Amino acid sequence: MRIFENFRTVLRENWRTYLLLNLVVYGTLVVTMIVTPLIPGMYELGLNNVEAFLEAPGSSIVVDAYASGSIVKATLLTFLANLLFAALLTTTLPSLGIPFFGVVATLGRAVFIGMPFSPTSSEEAMMVIISSPVLLIEFQAYVLAMLGSVILWQSTFGYRRRELPSAWAGYRAGIRDNIRLYPLIVVVLIGIALIEAFTYNFLH
Repeated sequence: MRIFENFRTVLRENWRTYLLLNLVVYGTLVVTMIVTPLIPGMYELGLNNVEAFLEAPGSSIVVDAYASGSIVKATLLTFLANLLFAALLTTTLPSLGIPFFGVVATLGRAVFIGMPFSPTSSEEAMMVIISSPVLLIEFQAYVLAMLGSVILWQSTFGYRRRELPSAWAGYRAGIRDNIRLYPLIVVVLIGIALIEAFTYNFLH
């Protein structure tokens, strides 16, 4: 399909940047999880941040959906929350005006999630290992959104390298590349939302 060929083309043209961003993001996540138990109060801060986040109006709706036991509702709201908040509102849209903002946002998210996920006991370590595939796949969506923010400004500032007539033309080409990445982001987030909803329902 043409839509899948589009994002494959973007990834193929930017594969070095894509691999580097994966290394940086997952490296930040792992390092945060290792360092957190070594710094007094850091783990507790992570837990408090998550608690405050879950009690926020938007997040509480998603939490209520899981409590209701409806897999469809939980999947839909999880997908929408991750797409709108994590990918669009805090990564892609700010990056349209602030160069490379998506890099800062995604690395901040890796730290935010890595702190409370840091295992402080053997039981917690086992739970982290079990849930790590879901976490790693979910972060792929955020890495792709981050990649889009990098491509946008690389295209803008390096428009001559892309043989474009102006920085504005480079900016518009970068936006088109962002749009081409979003079908894959959507697919990843739908799959992860479904897995999370089924897993929660099965365990509870």
